[in-house]
Amino acid sequence: MIDLFILALSNVANAVLIAFWFVVAYWWIWTPLALVFAYLEALKHYNQRVYRAGLKWITYELRIPIDAHKSLKAMEQIFAGLHVVGQGLPPKNLWEKYKKWRDAYFKGKVPDWLALEIVGSGGEIHLYIRVIEKYKSLVEAQIYAQYSEAELTPVEDYMLRFPSSLSYEDVNVNALELIFIKEDIFPIKTYPEFEEEGAGKDDVRRIDPLAPVAETLGQMGLSEFFGIQILARSTGDAWIKKGKAAVDELMGREEKKETTFVGSVFTGIESGTHSVVGSIYESAEPKKKEEEKKKEEKPFNQLNPGIQETVKTIERGTAKLAFEAGIRMVYIAPLDKYSDGRMRSIAGAFKQFSTQALNGFKPGISTDITKGFNRAVRSLENKKKIYSRYRNRSFPDKPLVLNTEELTTIFHVPDVGVKTPSLPRIETKKGEAPAGIPTV
Repeated sequence: MIDLFILALSNVANAVLIAFWFVVAYWWIWTPLALVFAYLEALKHYNQRVYRAGLKWITYELRIPIDAHKSLKAMEQIFAGLHVVGQGLPPKNLWEKYKKWRDAYFKGKVPDWLALEIVGSGGEIHLYIRVIEKYKSLVEAQIYAQYSEAELTPVEDYMLRFPSSLSYEDVNVNALELIFIKEDIFPIKTYPEFEEEGAGKDDVRRIDPLAPVAETLGQMGLSEFFGIQILARSTGDAWIKKGKAAVDELMGREEKKETTFVGSVFTGIESGTHSVVGSIYESAEPKKKEEEKKKEEKPFNQLNPGIQETVKTIERGTAKLAFEAGIRMVYIAPLDKYSDGRMRSIAGAFKQFSTQALNGFKPGISTDITKGFNRAVRSLENKKKIYSRYRNRSFPDKPLVLNTEELTTIFHVPDVGVKTPSLPRIETKKGEAPAGIPTV
């Protein structure tokens, strides 16, 4: 056994020496290649900054009539219509893949996205939708199709009243970015679970999940600011494949792996390597043959009720259109007006979307650092980072995936049952002039 261990160690050492010799001997090949790759990555990031800086945005404020009483399915339909904002169709052939690569590296193109924002300041609540100008007609058509009495008013970006960098000697900032507790194929608790059917088709009795959020935002003083930002762009079908794989695992189905040309090449190399290495040990120690037990698929009705519900929920969620998304919260207030309870109240309201069996939200990057060294320095760095990302509407590097139902749950027009007076309601309905009035 010791001789075998020494032989294996010697083989590893020889392999390392050969690799080192190759690196030194052929530096004139790999060094230029590494420099080219580094240059291309730097060029890509520079061009992306230029491209994003050149985008023209429009900010809408959304207001709904005070007596609007519609199911949240209307809002879900709006998001389904906005699904064209984002990744676009995947490339079908080599030429399209090349064009996508060229646009990314030499033109800096990134997928389009939009921002959904709920803002509380000075005792008032505002709902904003911020999109690239080319989607102006699309947004207006989708909103007015579902809420014909709504007001969608272009306004100046409210973040322009804040400087690009804050003076932390005068104000305090509490900010965080939310992430999922589990994989994003596990859904959160959504609005149908807050609803009960009423007498009519559009008549529903619901506990509005945004009610506690509205109450907290409505309490903000004149010098306080609280913003909830949801960035979204459409996603591809990779998320659906992850959901199908999770369902297969829960039901005990054997995973079917797609074999590509590159994969088959590496499989051949791996099998050849195993045969060579196996021949070294064959004389000393016979191979141990173990038969793998194939997973038997369990009938759905034989699964326990918890797994059955999880499978149904995943399949229902992945059947809907989905968005890559990021969620940020920023609270800004003067030092003498600052209250820790503001962020706790809003973050606590997002707990109602969590379930033990499925998914929920938790803080990712946060300014509230309680462990480790240099906590004050790290907290200040996170304040600057999240504030800058919020102000610039920077899309996250590692986004969540939310389907239209989940997105509707966390961003919608609050129900008429939410009596917070600071909500953006229209007091009177618009109407056409009576017939017969003379015109000039």
